[in-house]
Amino acid sequence: MASYALGRVRTAETGNPITFSYTVGFGDKVIGLLLKVDGAADRTGGAPTLGPHTLLQANTTQKAAASPEASAEAWYVVNPQQGTHTFTIPNSGGLTIRSTVVIGRANAGLRFAVASGGNATGTNPTPGTVPFGSGMFNAGGIGFAIVASGAQSWAPSAQAGTIIANTDDGATGGGEQYTVTVPGAGATLSWTFGASDDYGAVSMYFAENPGNALQNYMRQKAGSGVSVGGIG
Repeated sequence: MASYALGRVRTAETGNPITFSYTVGFGDKVIGLLLKVDGAADRTGGAPTLGPHTLLQANTTQKAAASPEASAEAWYVVNPQQGTHTFTIPNSGGLTIRSTVVIGRANAGLRFAVASGGNATGTNPTPGTVPFGSGMFNAGGIGFAIVASGAQSWAPSAQAGTIIANTDDGATGGGEQYTVTVPGAGATLSWTFGASDDYGAVSMYFAENPGNALQNYMRQKAGSGVSVGGIG
Protein backbone atom coordinates (compact mmCIF):
# COMPACT_ATOMS: atom_id res chain seq x y z
CA MET A 1 0.00 0.00 0.00
CA ALA A 2 1.42 3.37 -1.01
CA SER A 3 2.05 6.07 1.55
CA TYR A 4 2.68 9.80 1.38
CA ALA A 5 5.46 11.91 2.83
CA LEU A 6 6.11 15.63 2.55
CA GLY A 7 9.53 16.57 1.27
CA ARG A 8 9.23 20.28 1.98
CA VAL A 9 6.98 23.29 1.49
CA ARG A 10 9.07 26.27 0.47
CA THR A 11 8.48 29.99 0.74
CA ALA A 12 8.14 32.09 -2.41
CA GLU A 13 11.39 32.58 -4.35
CA THR A 14 12.44 34.51 -7.46
CA GLY A 15 15.92 33.17 -8.29
CA ASN A 16 17.08 32.00 -11.69
CA PRO A 17 17.46 29.19 -11.24
CA ILE A 18 15.93 28.32 -7.89
CA THR A 19 18.13 25.67 -6.29
CA PHE A 20 18.16 23.72 -3.05
CA SER A 21 19.71 20.56 -1.69
CA TYR A 22 17.47 17.53 -1.35
CA THR A 23 18.04 13.99 -0.07
CA VAL A 24 16.22 11.08 -1.68
CA GLY A 25 15.72 8.39 0.94
CA PHE A 26 15.34 4.64 0.85
CA GLY A 27 11.83 3.72 -0.25
CA ASP A 28 11.14 7.01 -2.07
CA LYS A 29 9.60 5.62 -5.28
CA VAL A 30 8.21 8.90 -6.63
CA ILE A 31 9.39 12.45 -6.06
CA GLY A 32 6.87 15.07 -7.13
CA LEU A 33 7.44 18.80 -7.56
CA LEU A 34 4.36 21.04 -7.39
CA LEU A 35 4.85 24.62 -8.57
CA LYS A 36 2.62 27.65 -8.07
CA VAL A 37 3.85 30.47 -10.32
CA ASP A 38 2.56 34.00 -9.77
CA GLY A 39 1.57 36.24 -12.66
CA ALA A 40 0.06 35.88 -16.12
CA ALA A 41 3.28 34.62 -17.74
CA ASP A 42 4.34 30.99 -17.79
CA ARG A 43 7.57 29.94 -16.09
CA THR A 44 10.34 29.62 -18.68
CA GLY A 45 13.75 27.96 -18.83
CA GLY A 46 12.86 24.29 -19.21
CA ALA A 47 12.20 21.29 -17.04
CA PRO A 48 13.30 21.13 -13.40
CA THR A 49 16.02 18.64 -12.51
CA LEU A 50 16.91 16.61 -9.42
CA GLY A 51 20.56 15.69 -9.58
CA PRO A 52 20.92 13.35 -12.59
CA HIS A 53 17.16 13.28 -13.25
CA THR A 54 15.20 15.55 -15.57
CA LEU A 55 11.67 15.64 -14.23
CA LEU A 56 8.67 14.85 -16.43
CA GLN A 57 5.66 17.15 -16.53
CA ALA A 58 2.25 15.73 -15.64
CA ASN A 59 -0.34 17.22 -17.97
CA THR A 60 0.47 20.83 -18.97
CA THR A 61 0.84 24.20 -17.25
CA GLN A 62 -2.64 25.29 -16.20
CA LYS A 63 -3.97 28.84 -15.80
CA ALA A 64 -7.22 30.62 -16.59
CA ALA A 65 -7.70 31.57 -20.22
CA ALA A 66 -8.73 35.13 -19.34
CA SER A 67 -6.73 37.40 -17.04
CA PRO A 68 -4.80 34.69 -15.17
CA GLU A 69 -3.01 35.69 -11.98
CA ALA A 70 -1.17 32.42 -11.30
CA SER A 71 -0.41 29.08 -12.92
CA ALA A 72 0.07 25.51 -11.68
CA GLU A 73 2.64 22.90 -12.73
CA ALA A 74 3.17 19.30 -11.58
CA TRP A 75 6.42 17.42 -12.24
CA TYR A 76 7.72 14.02 -11.18
CA VAL A 77 10.46 11.41 -11.33
CA VAL A 78 9.90 7.69 -10.72
CA ASN A 79 12.54 5.56 -8.98
CA PRO A 80 14.93 8.44 -8.22
CA GLN A 81 18.53 7.74 -7.33
CA GLN A 82 19.08 7.68 -3.59
CA GLY A 83 21.36 10.25 -2.01
CA THR A 84 21.69 14.00 -1.69
CA HIS A 85 21.14 15.95 -4.92
CA THR A 86 20.45 19.51 -6.04
CA PHE A 87 16.95 20.47 -7.10
CA THR A 88 17.14 23.04 -9.92
CA ILE A 89 14.06 24.96 -11.08
CA PRO A 90 14.75 27.16 -14.14
CA ASN A 91 13.13 30.58 -13.88
CA SER A 92 14.48 32.75 -16.68
CA GLY A 93 11.61 35.23 -16.26
CA GLY A 94 12.45 35.87 -12.60
CA LEU A 95 8.90 35.04 -11.56
CA THR A 96 7.75 34.40 -7.99
CA ILE A 97 7.50 30.63 -7.51
CA ARG A 98 6.36 28.57 -4.55
CA SER A 99 7.55 24.95 -4.79
CA THR A 100 6.43 21.93 -2.81
CA VAL A 101 8.21 18.55 -2.84
CA VAL A 102 6.06 15.48 -2.23
CA ILE A 103 7.02 11.81 -1.93
CA GLY A 104 5.21 8.59 -2.79
CA ARG A 105 6.34 5.32 -1.23
CA ALA A 106 5.32 1.71 -1.91
CA ASN A 107 7.10 -1.55 -1.25
CA ALA A 108 6.51 -2.83 -4.77
CA GLY A 109 7.35 0.50 -6.42
CA LEU A 110 5.19 3.04 -8.25
CA ARG A 111 4.64 3.89 -11.89
CA PHE A 112 3.00 6.92 -13.51
CA ALA A 113 -0.64 6.20 -14.34
CA VAL A 114 -2.51 9.30 -15.50
CA ALA A 115 -2.75 13.08 -15.07
CA SER A 116 -5.40 15.72 -15.64
CA GLY A 117 -5.56 19.49 -15.77
CA GLY A 118 -8.21 22.14 -15.63
CA ASN A 119 -8.61 25.91 -15.53
CA ALA A 120 -11.43 28.41 -15.35
CA THR A 121 -12.72 31.45 -13.56
CA GLY A 122 -15.21 30.14 -11.04
CA THR A 123 -15.74 28.47 -7.68
CA ASN A 124 -14.54 25.07 -6.43
CA PRO A 125 -11.33 24.63 -8.43
CA THR A 126 -10.69 21.23 -9.99
CA PRO A 127 -8.14 19.71 -12.38
CA GLY A 128 -10.99 17.80 -14.01
CA THR A 129 -12.12 14.21 -13.72
CA VAL A 130 -9.89 11.27 -14.61
CA PRO A 131 -11.27 8.14 -16.33
CA PHE A 132 -10.12 5.65 -13.73
CA GLY A 133 -10.24 2.04 -14.73
CA SER A 134 -8.35 -0.33 -17.00
CA GLY A 135 -5.82 -0.83 -14.21
CA MET A 136 -4.63 2.79 -14.22
CA PHE A 137 -5.07 3.12 -10.49
CA ASN A 138 -5.32 0.58 -7.72
CA ALA A 139 -5.51 0.17 -3.96
CA GLY A 140 -1.78 0.72 -3.64
CA GLY A 141 -1.66 3.92 -5.66
CA ILE A 142 -1.21 7.55 -4.73
CA GLY A 143 -2.30 10.86 -6.23
CA PHE A 144 -1.26 14.50 -5.85
CA ALA A 145 -2.92 17.75 -6.93
CA ILE A 146 -2.05 21.45 -6.95
CA VAL A 147 -4.14 24.55 -7.54
CA ALA A 148 -2.95 28.11 -8.24
CA SER A 149 -5.62 30.75 -7.75
CA GLY A 150 -5.97 34.48 -8.07
CA ALA A 151 -8.06 34.50 -4.91
CA GLN A 152 -6.76 37.08 -2.44
CA SER A 153 -8.40 35.28 0.49
CA TRP A 154 -7.66 31.66 -0.36
CA ALA A 155 -9.28 29.57 2.37
CA PRO A 156 -11.02 26.44 1.04
CA SER A 157 -13.41 24.81 3.48
CA ALA A 158 -12.55 21.31 2.26
CA GLN A 159 -10.73 19.29 -0.38
CA ALA A 160 -11.51 15.91 -1.92
CA GLY A 161 -8.21 14.43 -0.75
CA THR A 162 -6.06 15.11 2.29
CA ILE A 163 -4.57 18.56 2.70
CA ILE A 164 -0.84 19.08 2.25
CA ALA A 165 -0.88 22.87 2.49
CA ASN A 166 -2.98 25.95 1.78
CA THR A 167 -1.20 29.25 1.31
CA ASP A 168 -2.56 32.76 0.90
CA ASP A 169 0.11 35.04 -0.51
CA GLY A 170 -1.96 38.19 -0.22
CA ALA A 171 -2.38 38.70 -3.96
CA THR A 172 -2.84 35.03 -4.88
CA GLY A 173 -3.49 31.72 -3.19
CA GLY A 174 -3.00 28.02 -3.72
CA GLY A 175 -2.96 24.60 -2.19
CA GLU A 176 -1.83 21.01 -2.51
CA GLN A 177 -3.49 17.73 -1.57
CA TYR A 178 -2.98 13.98 -1.90
CA THR A 179 -4.95 10.74 -1.78
CA VAL A 180 -4.13 7.10 -1.12
CA THR A 181 -7.80 6.13 -1.33
CA VAL A 182 -9.00 4.40 -4.47
CA PRO A 183 -11.09 6.98 -6.36
CA GLY A 184 -14.35 6.00 -8.01
CA ALA A 185 -15.06 6.45 -11.70
CA GLY A 186 -15.04 10.12 -12.64
CA ALA A 187 -13.50 11.16 -9.32
CA THR A 188 -11.37 14.26 -9.03
CA LEU A 189 -9.15 15.95 -6.47
CA SER A 190 -10.92 19.27 -6.01
CA TRP A 191 -11.24 22.13 -3.53
CA THR A 192 -14.43 23.54 -1.97
CA PHE A 193 -14.06 27.30 -2.24
CA GLY A 194 -17.12 29.47 -2.70
CA ALA A 195 -15.49 32.65 -4.03
CA SER A 196 -15.23 32.88 -7.81
CA ASP A 197 -11.73 33.62 -9.12
CA ASP A 198 -9.29 32.50 -11.78
CA TYR A 199 -7.44 29.22 -11.22
CA GLY A 200 -5.35 26.51 -12.79
CA ALA A 201 -5.07 23.01 -11.33
CA VAL A 202 -3.19 19.78 -12.10
CA SER A 203 -3.49 16.28 -10.65
CA MET A 204 -1.23 13.26 -11.19
CA TYR A 205 -1.66 9.66 -10.12
CA PHE A 206 0.72 6.76 -9.67
CA ALA A 207 -0.16 3.06 -9.54
CA GLU A 208 1.61 0.53 -7.38
CA ASN A 209 3.58 -2.02 -9.35
CA PRO A 210 2.19 -5.55 -9.18
CA GLY A 211 4.06 -7.92 -6.91
CA ASN A 212 6.42 -10.44 -8.41
CA ALA A 213 4.41 -13.44 -9.54
CA LEU A 214 5.82 -16.93 -9.32
CA GLN A 215 6.23 -18.32 -12.81
CA ASN A 216 5.34 -21.94 -13.40
CA TYR A 217 7.56 -23.88 -15.74
CA MET A 218 6.84 -27.09 -17.58
CA ARG A 219 9.19 -29.44 -19.35
CA GLN A 220 8.28 -31.25 -22.48
CA LYS A 221 10.01 -34.00 -24.41
CA ALA A 222 10.91 -33.11 -27.94
CA GLY A 223 10.67 -35.77 -30.57
CA SER A 224 14.43 -36.04 -30.75
CA GLY A 225 14.62 -36.77 -27.06
CA VAL A 226 15.93 -33.26 -26.30
CA SER A 227 14.29 -31.66 -23.27
CA VAL A 228 12.99 -28.12 -23.87
CA GLY A 229 11.54 -25.61 -21.40
CA GLY A 230 8.33 -23.68 -21.71
CA ILE A 231 6.49 -21.17 -19.57
CA GLY A 232 3.21 -22.42 -18.19
